[in-house]
Amino acid sequence: MASEVYARVVFQSPLPALDREFEYVVPETLVAELAVGCRIKVPFAGQTKEGFVVALAAEAAFQGKVNAISELVSKVPVLQSHVYQLLKAVANRQCCSVGELLDNAVPKRSVKIDKAFVLPNPAPMAKPNDSKLATLVRPFFDATTGYPSFVTKLGQIVAQHLEEGRSVIVCVPDFRDLKRVESLLQEQLAPETLIVQDSTELGSKRYEAFLAQLSGGPRVVLGTRTAIYSPLPGDAAIIIWDDGDQSHQDQQSPYLTTREIALIRQSLFGGPLHFLSHSRTTEVQRLVEIGYVQEDFIEPWRPKVILSEGRGLDATSFKIIKEGLETGSVLFQVGSPGVARSLFCDQCSERSQCSNCNGPLWVNAKGQIACRWCGQLNLDFTCKDCGGKKLRQGGAGVTRWVQQLGKSFPGIPIREVTAETSYVPSSTKPAIIVCTAGIEPEVDSGYSAVILIDCATQLGRDTLRAPEDALRAWLNALSFMQANGKAVAVGVSDEVSKALSLGQVIETVSDILQDREELGFPPARRVLSVTGSLDSLNKLGERLREVEGLRVLGIAEAKTSTAVGDYRLIASFQYAVGAQVADELRSFQLTLNSKDTRTNIKSGRALRPVTIKFDDPRVL
Repeated sequence: MASEVYARVVFQSPLPALDREFEYVVPETLVAELAVGCRIKVPFAGQTKEGFVVALAAEAAFQGKVNAISELVSKVPVLQSHVYQLLKAVANRQCCSVGELLDNAVPKRSVKIDKAFVLPNPAPMAKPNDSKLATLVRPFFDATTGYPSFVTKLGQIVAQHLEEGRSVIVCVPDFRDLKRVESLLQEQLAPETLIVQDSTELGSKRYEAFLAQLSGGPRVVLGTRTAIYSPLPGDAAIIIWDDGDQSHQDQQSPYLTTREIALIRQSLFGGPLHFLSHSRTTEVQRLVEIGYVQEDFIEPWRPKVILSEGRGLDATSFKIIKEGLETGSVLFQVGSPGVARSLFCDQCSERSQCSNCNGPLWVNAKGQIACRWCGQLNLDFTCKDCGGKKLRQGGAGVTRWVQQLGKSFPGIPIREVTAETSYVPSSTKPAIIVCTAGIEPEVDSGYSAVILIDCATQLGRDTLRAPEDALRAWLNALSFMQANGKAVAVGVSDEVSKALSLGQVIETVSDILQDREELGFPPARRVLSVTGSLDSLNKLGERLREVEGLRVLGIAEAKTSTAVGDYRLIASFQYAVGAQVADELRSFQLTLNSKDTRTNIKSGRALRPVTIKFDDPRVL
């Protein structure tokens, strides 16, 4: 009698009770066909459940009766061992389950495509290369290629790694950047080399693209944030474009950014890691300053940006628009799609800060100025930078600017571009393109001028990241401008805007990072936010206060929550105690029961007792 083989199986489920490996006997008929990563069906709780094989062993770890696998669904090893290792590392860091991450890593199966797939021989490993590089790209339109300069630089790095025999994962924020990069790479690469992981594709197309990543030979996978879970070899190079873009933030569990998952993946398997951007996030700057990431390909530049302290369409911006229309189209970037609701100092335009915890201020339901983090009232506001006593709120949105520009420039086409609309530029008649940051359309040969309007609103948003986000948005807009074009930043004269005009990106971000370190804010420290009932959070607060190196900032009503009667606990802690904090959170979650379930405001569906997030941009 042949010795038995045992399979360890995981299920694609967010339920805490299923967040572990289960053991099953492999029937003799399946021993020769079954491999790690295959889909199978097994008996579970009186039903048949689909799962993935993550390990095979000659002995059982469980001493009791072990059921047998019911069926081999597919011979294709879709859950690669290194991807499963990555999922476990991510789950441990974020206090979530491996099962809920599987949706990101393995798409839904297409039976027809699955049966026709033949697994090739694995590709040979490339030469060792574990470099981690931060690259600033000159933010101007590349007239020689017809693409924004970052696309050209990205294409050069991809070509370099392919020459080394190394596969490449390219992660971009959204479909606009995806289409730009795809167009260039299609010109450079053989069709079988480039695999586009487009989230808008139908299920069968997505699965086909996924299986293509298991093929032998170096491949390039281009996609948005889920591309970071690609089954390409563990030593594949990773390129992240514009890691500070909010689209890189997963809005569902594990609530991580592409940058964070890439760092975990690189630490596990090695392989080169590139951060490309026109600006730089404080997170990447911190990695540079501690020596974990090196600066590379720094391209110095001095943009033609005029700073104007006026508000609205002043004489300077009017003049630049008029001159720009003589040779091409003009980009008009607006700080807000509607009306900005943040609070900032009317005198110096700095972000308002709580006197207790330095958190952002807002106007609560009673019309009082309160802290979004700790809930403390700040009725007697005093600006910590200039001593000003008056707060300002709001700013003009896109629609209003379209109307005003139409009156100021009669006969000139004024085009409003939104996330839901597309724009096809006219080759014969220049136009003024009005849009918010992140949705700027390309025009042939680039814009002749760029107007950054109401910059004070962008700098004054009630988020910790307002200065670096504003700098990133402005520089991204300039990337669509001709190298000899002109730009105006309206409504600012602060240090951040001066850095824009002087090309001092690194110096400014480094200063912002230093301020964060002094205040104990991310990325110098991590910030934990837990949303749930007041009773649950009070109990959690008592436990967390015992962790050395952690400070509970407060518990306040969560106005932005999707659940009824939610409160939010905010705490900051040192990186060194991250594992201890994660252990405390896991232990706390086990104490919660069904009576702690929350209810979604809109759908009425039950939610988890608590929602755990780290460094949540919506809170910070």
